Amino acid sequence: MSTQAMSDAKIPVALTHASSEKLSRHEMLRWINTTVQGEYTKIEDLCSGVAYCQIMEMLFPNSVGMKKIKVNAKLEHEFLHNLKLFQMAFTRINYEKSVPIERLIKGRFQDNFEFLQWFKKFYDVHAGGKENVKLPTTQKQQTNLKTKTTKKVLNRVGSDMTPPTANSTQLNADESGSPRSLKYLQETRDKLAEQTAAILNERNFYYKKLLDVENVSRRVAGACIGYIIC
Repeated sequence: MSTQAMSDAKIPVALTHASSEKLSRHEMLRWINTTVQGEYTKIEDLCSGVAYCQIMEMLFPNSVGMKKIKVNAKLEHEFLHNLKLFQMAFTRINYEKSVPIERLIKGRFQDNFEFLQWFKKFYDVHAGGKENVKLPTTQKQQTNLKTKTTKKVLNRVGSDMTPPTANSTQLNADESGSPRSLKYLQETRDKLAEQTAAILNERNFYYKKLLDVENVSRRVAGACIGYIIC
């Protein structure tokens, strides 16, 4: 579809209760899974941006580009890639909408559910009369493979100071199949190792100080006792 054609297809969406029936989280997930032939189990998993990109491409062909979507996304930089594609799709169809990428990418339920409610209204308006809106067969197959793999990103492990083992790192790298993912895991492991070493050094430093204070206290106490005896 040309840019002009996509522009002509634009219909303003009024965010009113009349625009779309208010659905529960389970009904929303059922709609998403039916539309993209996916297996999403949590609203939070939509933070990957995959489903949004797929539905946008279904409504406005060539607004996203199926080959550009990282359908196996499970790391934050991959979520960011997909959500930026999604944002650019609105620009291509000349529709003014700011996607709250920074909030969606954190994978919180409330942020993702609120945006999904808005997007369902957008879909209902723009899918009207498009009975044949379907996901391409190849995209269906890819979606079914990895819709359950979207998880919290590794940069949230800052509170857990145990570095990943070599085996777990290799496993994650094999699952992602991406050199960038392997590099990301290695950098995360190295960073955690440095933080652990720094904490241990600080602990040893203060422990030594406590020993020094204890030794000084003993000498002072001994001197005082000797003075009293004299």
